[in-house]
Amino acid sequence: MSASEIDDDPVALRAEIDRLRELVGPSEQSYADLRRELLAARDAVRGAEASLGSLRGRVVELEAGLVRAQQDQEHFQQIVYNSLRSGRRRVSRALRTRLL
Repeated sequence: MSASEIDDDPVALRAEIDRLRELVGPSEQSYADLRRELLAARDAVRGAEASLGSLRGRVVELEAGLVRAQQDQEHFQQIVYNSLRSGRRRVSRALRTRLL
């Protein structure tokens, strides 16, 4: 192709631009954009890690509350069980004394 034919053919012009870009590499603006994107990603990761730490703390707090609730439930069950057992003994003694 001659120079005048390349000037008129949009496909050829785009191919020449692509060839020249491969030779030169990315532009300075591309590097600046990549740097900004990298810094934004780093900040997002730091924010996510901080949020993760806060959520881990909340999980530990909830687990401790669950353990306390389970202990309270066991204690309450023991109180109810002992109360019922002692009530049964009183009723048994009262029935024995009346029947004998």
